[in-house]
Order: sequence, then structure tokens, then C-alpha cells
Amino acid sequence: MFSWIRDVSIKTKIIVPLVVLILIPIILISYISFNLQKQLTISLTKHDAEVTAKTALSTLNTMMLTHTIQNKSYRRTLIKIYKRIKGIKGFQVIRGNLVNEEFDKKFGPGLKEEEPNSNFDREILASPIPITKEIYNNRHAYLMVGIPFVAKTDSRGINCLVCHRDAVSGSVLGGIKIIYSLKALDAAQSYFIKYSIIIALISIVLIIIVLYIIIKNAIINPTIKLSKAADNISKGDFKQEIPHTRNDEIGKLAKSFSRMEISLKKAIEMLKEKQK
Repeated sequence: MFSWIRDVSIKTKIIVPLVVLILIPIILISYISFNLQKQLTISLTKHDAEVTAKTALSTLNTMMLTHTIQNKSYRRTLIKIYKRIKGIKGFQVIRGNLVNEEFDKKFGPGLKEEEPNSNFDREILASPIPITKEIYNNRHAYLMVGIPFVAKTDSRGINCLVCHRDAVSGSVLGGIKIIYSLKALDAAQSYFIKYSIIIALISIVLIIIVLYIIIKNAIINPTIKLSKAADNISKGDFKQEIPHTRNDEIGKLAKSFSRMEISLKKAIEMLKEKQK
């Protein structure tokens, strides 16, 4: 099946497997680094979203305590401010049913854009922990992060249950949905892939050159000399000396050829003497 391999030169048989063995770890390391970079970026983005959401919640708490939250224009302005933050492509405050009921009683109807209008919005209201989802739009990647507002007796020094009396500790009052552009991540990954390929190609070329020089001087050239010497011996030329200055396998082979040459030379001389 692989009989053709027998006819391939020694240097090819040695260099190709070595290059493959070196290339596999390079590819694996690049792949792992690529994924780790992506996970780190998403983790940092998620952390930024949590910080932004907590800041927004603190602002909303202040507006509620100062009774300015009933001013819809203030809330719209707040949302516009967060939407202008670099990297943020979407910002939405989402109110849960408990807040809707309390809010409507005290301050009138809320904003329409504060209502949950997607499965992701409803997942935020059903989850006590932050959730994330990677989405694509026009071939651009975005990270959608949902941060729930959970009622606590001590949330940064504030007892949520004082105002939200119908809630219990652990209830999800609402949340914030933030959409981040991953354009910077895409650019970084493209940069990483491009230079990883360039470095891999340069490394492979250098490895091939170094291996070729080593194999040529250590194996190919001595083997060619031995082959020529054996060919000359087969033609009856015993004058050429076979060099065997090395102590490795090639050197041992050269010594064997040299001993064989001496033995053949003596045998031929003995035959010539008998013929006389």
C-alpha cells in the first residue's frame, strides 16, 4: 500500500515526519491561545457589563429615592448616556412584574422600551445570575449580557425590600441588557491568526533548512561517499580509501566497508598468486 515510500529519499523520510511533528504542536498552541483570548475578552466584557449595570442601578435607586424616576425624560436621557459609551451598541432597562405593579401605582405607566420583548429579556428576569449570549448581525459579532436586579436586604447599603414591599429577598425585580460590539475582538483575533501563520511558516522554513543542513552533512554526504567507494570496489578499484573518522553509525559502516575492502583485496591477491 505504501510501497512508494521505499523509493523516497532518506532526507525526505526524515524531514517530513519531523516537520509534521513540530507543526502539530504549533497548530494546537495557536488554537488553544485563540480560544483562551476569546474567553478572556468575553469574561472581561461581562465584568464591564456588571459594573455598568450596577452603576445604572445605583442611578435608578437615587432617582427613585429623590422621586425623579417618575420623569420619563430623565430615564430616557439616562439610557442615551449609557448607549453612547464606547463599545456599547445597545442598552435597555427591563422591569419585572413586581416593579411594574408597584411603579404603576406610585408613578404611573413605565416606558414601553422597559418591557421585556424577547426570550433573552425573559431569561434575565428568570435568572438570579448574569447571563450572556453571542449574537451575529451582518457578519459582525456582538455579546449580549443580561444583568438581573435581585432584591436584597443589603444591596450596597440599601435594603431593597423597604421600597419593594411586595418582593422577598432573592426576587428578581428587573435587569439591564447590554449589547457590546466584539469588533475589537474580531480585529485582535484576525491579527493573531495572521501573525501566527506567518511565524509558523517562518519557523517551518527555518526548521527545514536547519534539518536539511544537518542531515546532508551527517547522513547524506557520508552515505554518498560510501556508495561511491562500494561502487569502485565492485569495479576492482581498491586504491580509494574509505574515510571513517567518525564513531557514529555512519563511521561504523565506513569501518566495515574498509575492512571488507581489505579482505577483498587480500582475497584477490591470493587468487592471483594461485593462478601464477
